[in-house]
Amino acid sequence: MHFTAACLLSFALYISTCKVHAADNYNYDYDYDDQKCSMTESIIGGTVKYSKDGAVGSEVTYYCKDGFKPYPIFKKICNSKGKWEPEISRVICEEESDYDDIEEPQKNCSVAEIIKGGRVSYSNEGLEGSVLSYHCNIGYYPYPVSTRVCNSGGEWSIMILPNGKTVSTATCKDILCPGQLQLDNGQLWPKKQWFKIGEEQEFSCREGLTLSGSAKRNCTEWGHWTGTLPVCIDQTDGCRDPGIPPGAIRSGDRFQIGDQVKYRCQSGTDLLGPEVRVCLDSKEWSGPEPRCQAPYVFDLPASVAQAMDGSLSAVMDVSSPDFKKKGPNYGRTLKVADGRLNIFILIDTSGSIQQSQFERAKNATASLIRKLSSYEVEMKFDIISYASEPQHIITVLDNLSGNVDVVLKRLNLFKQTQHGKKTGTNLYKALKSVHERLAFLKSKNQNEFNETQNVILIETDGYTNMGGNPQYVLGLIRELLGYKSRSIDNSHEELLDVYVFGIGASVKRSELKSLASSKIRERHLFILNSYEDLGEVFNRMINDSAVTKCGVAHELVSPRIDADDDDNDLSQVAYTRPWHVSISWQAKPCQGSILTENWVITAAHCLMKLNGVLMEQANPKDVIIEHGDGKVDASLIILHPDFNVTKLRDKSINEFYDYDVALIKVSSTIKLSSKARPVCLPCTKAANRALKMTSISTSSTCKKHKSALLDLQQTQAYFIRQGKTRKSTHIQTGEKRGDCIEQFRPTLASNNLVSLTDVITDRFLCTGGSQKYKDDITCKGDSGGSLFLRKGMRYFQVGVVSWGTKLVCDSTTPTVSEPPVDARDFHISVFSIMPWLKEHLDKELDFLPLEN
Repeated sequence: MHFTAACLLSFALYISTCKVHAADNYNYDYDYDDQKCSMTESIIGGTVKYSKDGAVGSEVTYYCKDGFKPYPIFKKICNSKGKWEPEISRVICEEESDYDDIEEPQKNCSVAEIIKGGRVSYSNEGLEGSVLSYHCNIGYYPYPVSTRVCNSGGEWSIMILPNGKTVSTATCKDILCPGQLQLDNGQLWPKKQWFKIGEEQEFSCREGLTLSGSAKRNCTEWGHWTGTLPVCIDQTDGCRDPGIPPGAIRSGDRFQIGDQVKYRCQSGTDLLGPEVRVCLDSKEWSGPEPRCQAPYVFDLPASVAQAMDGSLSAVMDVSSPDFKKKGPNYGRTLKVADGRLNIFILIDTSGSIQQSQFERAKNATASLIRKLSSYEVEMKFDIISYASEPQHIITVLDNLSGNVDVVLKRLNLFKQTQHGKKTGTNLYKALKSVHERLAFLKSKNQNEFNETQNVILIETDGYTNMGGNPQYVLGLIRELLGYKSRSIDNSHEELLDVYVFGIGASVKRSELKSLASSKIRERHLFILNSYEDLGEVFNRMINDSAVTKCGVAHELVSPRIDADDDDNDLSQVAYTRPWHVSISWQAKPCQGSILTENWVITAAHCLMKLNGVLMEQANPKDVIIEHGDGKVDASLIILHPDFNVTKLRDKSINEFYDYDVALIKVSSTIKLSSKARPVCLPCTKAANRALKMTSISTSSTCKKHKSALLDLQQTQAYFIRQGKTRKSTHIQTGEKRGDCIEQFRPTLASNNLVSLTDVITDRFLCTGGSQKYKDDITCKGDSGGSLFLRKGMRYFQVGVVSWGTKLVCDSTTPTVSEPPVDARDFHISVFSIMPWLKEHLDKELDFLPLEN
């Protein structure tokens, strides 16, 4: 039972309905009432850009086309009264005079600046254009700015406080962590808006609910919290409680499919991630987890590398160490979808980027290219340096764009000075170049275009100040690839990933957020402190030994567009179960799943027949495996050694299906494609990356995979009926499992020699209807197929279909009627046979630790 109260948290009369355990008094000192300056400034013959949306201390900057400059000023600042200063009513674009070329005595800036509690460094000895950088000890940050630039008058750029006042001396201030402000169905202590380094906050849930995440978290010297987000879990039919990040308030307390929740961050922080999340049909929340980040807090390179590795490996998933390059360079092998990948790298080279910063950006980019090039795949690079106009270092249309040596050489030779005086920031034109090249590739070979994945990486220190809206061009790129131009979630966009790296304290985070892809449990937006950190990120990435992609399938949009329908236009066929195979032996229909290009898993009873008390096992040469892209014979059959169908005959059980599982090694390698590719097997590193469970601080184990996949007592799962159609069911675990297997007890009513659990051992997963759900039931002939789950647009096999309590259909039944309410299916859990799987597949799959 939920208790409801209205929470007035001084968010300028912002009201949130929250589920709470008891009434608590929040004493937060929020400040949302600052006056804003109007955003109606203009310049004759030019454009204007605003920072901080007109808040106190924000700037309005005037821009003119090349050959002109703003007159009499180029910038105004918003004061605490909501007025722009200086109060000049008319600004125009004035043609630059030739007299500007007359040399005047050089005015240098002082190199004797100080910061209280820190030190100061200078990039060019105080000459015009030099950058002054403030440095503080760990746990502190420069305030109110971290850098200043020397202008032509020999003055360092002014420092402005949030209230609009200027100061002459910077200081080092404490880094703080935003506090947890809201915990639905729980309590938190202490209740305050900001925490100092070393302080902790504790969490608990009301009676009857389970706390997921950390019960206690500490504020670190980097402005991040230790541990994981606390959530009080209340079982629901829809999505799980998505939680509330520190520093945020969430509205929306219904978590059914289609419901939305909205987030808002406290004053002094920016919302990174989606403001709105939707409960999707897969019972997962759209987009990544949002976070509230203060402007002086940055993502740590190690965590960014881990997040990038987890997300990018969804494009190039690392798994098998046996696939080595044949040649002197013993690298690693990459299998990306159908083998093609375009990587577009857009490097900000505008006037705010110093020469040293640009060189570090080039070095970081080169490091990324080298990392990616160690994998064996058809990969092309497209590198754009952009300012007012894009400069094309190399394009995917160049025949040499796949030659890494050439790509690195051209990147090394490119100089920032090639942009001349055109030093604006026009990301729109850079993305327009990407769109034009993709459009050309599509017109040239549409089939190849539809099978090529595209990654766009944007490296920038700020935000666009000229040109059109970059979001508009990204919309055109999405439409070109067959996606909607705007979507609240981009998880379905298998052919496109947009990563954005904001560098430094001056980035406009809200603008960058709108550019990055928003995908379930993946991060595509990162805010780093420096270009050195960017280089560290790319150096840490992709250290695994080979790449393949498991658990990927087309999502069926229309029931009529499926691979088994004869009438389909082949260009619209959707391969919704590429791991699924049909197995034939002596006209006995069975199913199975592709685990690797050489191995298939199925049920043991599919490969044997009983002749009285004797068991006949299939000869491999008589077994045919039909997959989405052809047929292949078996070369080896391995039944589980503990499978014994006659084991309980002396106890009046004619057929006993414990350990009903077998592996088939194929006679020739299955060529992996969109039509035939492996399902993700839990407890492997490939599945670990697909689950986004790669972590630097903790190691994943098989037990953690089981907890992540079977996280509810009634977990939605699927199986393939009659070798064609994906059907939905629910796996009953915990207390629900007892009710599920109880439906078999009437069958044993006259048998006093065995108990219910003698027949239905712990190795069986039980599926079927319950008071809450009406589930589909398998048909005769579905044995050996996969019982699988969907997590974040990836599919994981958790069971092998074995047997059922009711015969409702067979492989040829045209229409399957609704099953009896007591019908149940049983499947061998892959977790229960993992040591055996590891014994035979360890050479092709990299397994996680099976204990702990």
